[in-house]
Amino acid sequence: MSRTGVANSPHYADPDPRFPFPHSPTPTRCQTDPKLFDFANGDRTSDRAATEKRLAKARRACSGCPIVKDCLRWALVNKPLTKVGIFAATTPGQRTALRKRMVDRLGPDWIDVLADQDQARRERAAAARHNPLTISQARIVRLDREINGPMPKPLTPTQQQRNMARLMAGLKAA
Repeated sequence: MSRTGVANSPHYADPDPRFPFPHSPTPTRCQTDPKLFDFANGDRTSDRAATEKRLAKARRACSGCPIVKDCLRWALVNKPLTKVGIFAATTPGQRTALRKRMVDRLGPDWIDVLADQDQARRERAAAARHNPLTISQARIVRLDREINGPMPKPLTPTQQQRNMARLMAGLKAA
């Protein structure tokens, strides 16, 4: 699917600015061979074997892409822009199923939760650049991880509210 031709779509919507479209320093297969990634839900009704072969070829191309993870995140967040086409080796139907799983896992405001997590990650990275750990501190952290495993990530305020709502609902039901 031509990633630059999205704005020409009759159902164009603005992408979520919190999730910029990923870019690679080298051209990706979707940029060099966009027809390989053109796919609409109705494409499966014609020659099934040819469609499956084309999907497999697109998935193989995505499997070697350096930005596949960010591409999938972008495609999930920007549903109006990804109703057709292969993004990160997923079809429109597969992305719909993944969005439902995200709702189950993170709640109906899962996009905001992801944006909060990304913001917190960027803030931690910026703080680490300005205040790096000393060698002794880094050793302690490494040893702690080896012994205790990774630290749990702190919950965002949105996750805390959702968990509190679930707890209260469970208490009322009991």
